[in-house]
Amino acid sequence: MNTSISKILKNAVFPAGLAFCLSSCVKFNHGDVPSYPDFELPGNARVMSIEEIKGYYPGTFDSVGQFREILNGDTLYRDIYIHVVVIGNDMSGNIYKSMYVRDAGSGDANSSLALNLAVDKTGLYNFFPLGQELYINCSGLYLGSYEGLPQLGFRYLDDNGSVTLGRIPDVVFMQHVSKVGLPHGEDEEIMKPIEITDASQLDNPALYNQLVILRNVQFSGDDVNLEFAPAPPAGSNPTSTNRYFSINGGSADLILRTSSACRFFRRTVPAGIGDMKSIFAIYGTTKQFYLRAYNDIDTGKFAASAGVNYPVFAASFATGINNFSVYNTDGMDGRDGGATWTWGSYGGGCAMVQGSQTAKTNQDWLVSKEIEIPEEFTAIDLTFEQALSYKYEQPDSYYTVRISTDYDQTLHSDPRQATWSTLTIPNPHPGNNFTFQTSGPIDLSAYRGRKIHIAFVYKSVEGEGMATWEVNKVQIIGNR
Repeated sequence: MNTSISKILKNAVFPAGLAFCLSSCVKFNHGDVPSYPDFELPGNARVMSIEEIKGYYPGTFDSVGQFREILNGDTLYRDIYIHVVVIGNDMSGNIYKSMYVRDAGSGDANSSLALNLAVDKTGLYNFFPLGQELYINCSGLYLGSYEGLPQLGFRYLDDNGSVTLGRIPDVVFMQHVSKVGLPHGEDEEIMKPIEITDASQLDNPALYNQLVILRNVQFSGDDVNLEFAPAPPAGSNPTSTNRYFSINGGSADLILRTSSACRFFRRTVPAGIGDMKSIFAIYGTTKQFYLRAYNDIDTGKFAASAGVNYPVFAASFATGINNFSVYNTDGMDGRDGGATWTWGSYGGGCAMVQGSQTAKTNQDWLVSKEIEIPEEFTAIDLTFEQALSYKYEQPDSYYTVRISTDYDQTLHSDPRQATWSTLTIPNPHPGNNFTFQTSGPIDLSAYRGRKIHIAFVYKSVEGEGMATWEVNKVQIIGNR
């Protein structure tokens, strides 16, 4: 025998059970694995619900002390505990150094509040899986909010010497948390998500940090078939990406936020309409949602409905003039009092052209990228929203929507060199106010199986005024 190995074996002390296993190779029955022992609260514990502890500490950065109680004339000081269950953790990498928990006492999600636990540790899911019940001793920790999100954390001293709410150091957190039993399954009542069928429900702050299930979700056409989060450049830190969606046909202004550090970031945003579980959070006034894992999306429902209200093309103009190009065929490109299509913040973001202050002659084109209309759809509709003011007696032909099947940006330096047909707007704007209204559906079924461009064409004539036209939420929707 090797001398060094001999010395190791000679001086090693093996537990009896391990020595037996090495010699006999007996296999254990998984059914014999014991559960965690029952956790016994200390005699000085005072258990509070999340709602109750927030009532005692309502600030944005409060040090949680002890609960003072008078009993038989004696003053007692009790540590404050919360009894919670883990509803969100970092198992996929999309949630970073934190967990989401809700009250476990009632067992009813709809009557419980939830809390974000900020912990300076990665891989929390290895210790605190979904469904794990916990008792957390909050005395000595800090309760408050981060950008409006209720949070249990610790004091953080920044480089400027300011003390704010930050993450609980790992070693401190482990001294304050205790597990209770084995984790609950996702189908148990204590783990049920709260059902959201209308965006108006999300105005309730009691839903912050909660596990919710959103019904009839549809992602914006700007985002369908894109990755949830593009990979960051080599050598750079992970980033997070917003993908926008609606509930039950509402406005697509809700945000699904995904980190490029998570396991599913290269998956693509689905078409169709389906259900989605997520953690609901707030950042300032912005509502945000986080998937715990990719299977929080009901991919079966999305796939089965992919041909219903399918976003063939969309341009929201929420952050800029995307998917369109600007051409000035008459006028001065905005110089010398001329007009041109630019981006505006009105209506949640829009493309806009403001008439010349000196009533110059202009013709300004806003031309889409090439759009391929799938042949398999039986119905194809173009819709958009618009605001139009200072139109006065000018004809509708000054503000037209046109379509072309032969326009080619590489061949036509001027879009007028191509063939364009003017589309009829079912619900024309009166032209005397800045209220956005829908165009109504414009039938494009005659263009199935063809490649098209859409153009918004603005015209003004010297001496005839200075109308302003604003356009947003352009989309082409297909249905099988």
